[in-house]
Amino acid sequence: MNKAQAMLSALRSTYLNDLPSHIDELESLLLRLESDGFDLEICRELYRRIHTLKGSGGTYGMHVISDVCHPFEDLISHFLEHTEILQFNFISTALEYIDLLRRVTLLYQQSKVPGEEIKTQLQSLRHQALQNPYSALVVESSDVVVNIIKDVLKSYRFRLEVAKDGYLALGRILSEPFDLVVTGLETPRMNGMALISAAQRLGGKSKNTTCVLITASQLKQDENLPDFVLQKDALFRERFNKIVHHMISN
Repeated sequence: MNKAQAMLSALRSTYLNDLPSHIDELESLLLRLESDGFDLEICRELYRRIHTLKGSGGTYGMHVISDVCHPFEDLISHFLEHTEILQFNFISTALEYIDLLRRVTLLYQQSKVPGEEIKTQLQSLRHQALQNPYSALVVESSDVVVNIIKDVLKSYRFRLEVAKDGYLALGRILSEPFDLVVTGLETPRMNGMALISAAQRLGGKSKNTTCVLITASQLKQDENLPDFVLQKDALFRERFNKIVHHMISN
C-alpha cells in the first residue's frame, strides 16, 4: 500500500468512527424540531449536515451512505416548501432515515457492503416520505422551463428532483428508479442525448422510465432518440402535459 492509499484508508477509518456521532447530531436536531416546532435555522443546519455526509460518503467509497442522504435531503427541501407536514409524518419519516443511516454505517464498520435489502428499504421509505406515486428527475438550466415542468408534475403528484448537470443526473438514474426523466439537450458535463443513451446502455434502475428531451433545435423523432422530443416554444406546457397524462394513463 502506497502513501496515498494509506492516507485514504486512515481518513476512511476516521470517517467511519465519527459517523455515529454525526448521525446522533442529526437526530438531536430532528427532536428539537419535534419539541419546539418549525425553525428555519435548524432545517438549514439539518440540510447542510446531510449534504456533507452525502459528499463524504461518495469520497470514501461508501456510496450507500450517499444513496440514503439523497432522498433525506429531498425530504428536508420538501419540508421547507410545505412546513405544515411537521404536523403529520415528517419527524417519524426523518427518524427512519436516521435508523437506516445507522444500519448502513454498522455494515460498513463490519466491512460488509450493504445489499439489496437496504436498497429496497430505502426505496420504500422514499415513497412513504413524500407520499407521491410517481417520481421524476429534471436536468435543465432554464428556471422558466423547470418551473413549468414543476407546475405540470405537481398536479399529477410527482416527486420531483432536479440535478445540476448530466453527470450527477446519471448517478441518480443508476442508483434509484425514476418514472420520468426530463433533460435539456445542452446540459453541463454531459448533454441530454449522452445522458439518456448512457442510462439505457448501463442499465438504469428502471427499464420503464419515460425519457423526454427538451431542445430549441429541430430534431426529428426516430428510434435512436428518447421517447419524446419537445421544443421550447409557446406550446411546451400543453405538449408536456399531454405526455405526462398519456404516461400515467397507460
